[in-house]
Amino acid sequence: MDSWIIKLHDFIGEIPFLVISLITAVTFCFWLIPYTTDLMVSCAAGLAGDYLGREQRTLVINSSTNNPELLLMLVSLGLGRLGGIATPLGSNFANIYLMFIVAPLFVLVKWFFKRDFNKILNLLTLINREKKLVIWHSSMSLTMFGFASIAYWCLTGGFQFNYLSEDIPLRTWHWLLIGVFICIIGIGIFVYFENNLKKKRPRLFEDITEEEFDSNWCKFFLGTISLTVLCYVLNALFLAYTELYSSVLSQWLGSAVFVGLHYFIGSLISSLPEANVAIKNYERLTSPDLNTALASASQSNMTNLALGCLGCIIATILLLTGLSYKL
Repeated sequence: MDSWIIKLHDFIGEIPFLVISLITAVTFCFWLIPYTTDLMVSCAAGLAGDYLGREQRTLVINSSTNNPELLLMLVSLGLGRLGGIATPLGSNFANIYLMFIVAPLFVLVKWFFKRDFNKILNLLTLINREKKLVIWHSSMSLTMFGFASIAYWCLTGGFQFNYLSEDIPLRTWHWLLIGVFICIIGIGIFVYFENNLKKKRPRLFEDITEEEFDSNWCKFFLGTISLTVLCYVLNALFLAYTELYSSVLSQWLGSAVFVGLHYFIGSLISSLPEANVAIKNYERLTSPDLNTALASASQSNMTNLALGCLGCIIATILLLTGLSYKL
């Protein structure tokens, strides 16, 4: 598909192509991906309540929002690029500023313009009362980000905020396997501390608002399949942009443009569903729903580590079979 996109660019010219790209990006970011993810998450939470128990719904809600990261990564691997693994690893960074800064500020500004000052006061009071919970989730999110940064280094040989050269030697499967173990250690740490939190405050995970949940397998698969198609188109756009605008994008992302697009842009787009979940739960003004909002960062970051682990395992197997990959 990326070749078709490049042909479209050559046919219609620079300005019309950029306009179409902007419209596509806005449509994907603010409508298609959030809508399909909401459909999938609602059904996943309802099904989790039926089959796994009420206390697992928070984890399922926030893990389901990671499906865009998973699909972007898998489609990228299918296209012969290891750089897609940077999407779940980069999402750990995006989740931190989206869930702890952007989402609550969005809610506060929204209520300010609506003149709902009582709700503003109630949210600030709730956050102050649950400051230990806020610290727990922020600490876990930062810890998962730390492990993701190490895994990213194992994948690329570079720090995520430094320029990355396109011709950097591809890491051997040994390094990818080290990345797998790094991710597993991070996941183990999170599971241990979250189980302790569940034992101390089980109602945080059992009493979440469930008015939007729908136990429907058909809608769940519809949302998942729709996301797969959207993620395939996004990967094709990234590949096309890598070829068309590498000279410009390399000034900000380094010469390994495809990896940079996945780490910063792909991860931001794929984190918008988590931000949507966080905003909705901040607005509900209860401790369990605040926990769900904060878990949009911490649990999602843990799930991203699991996805990075999966990606490194798949890449290791493919490299051992002799397949050739690029970053």
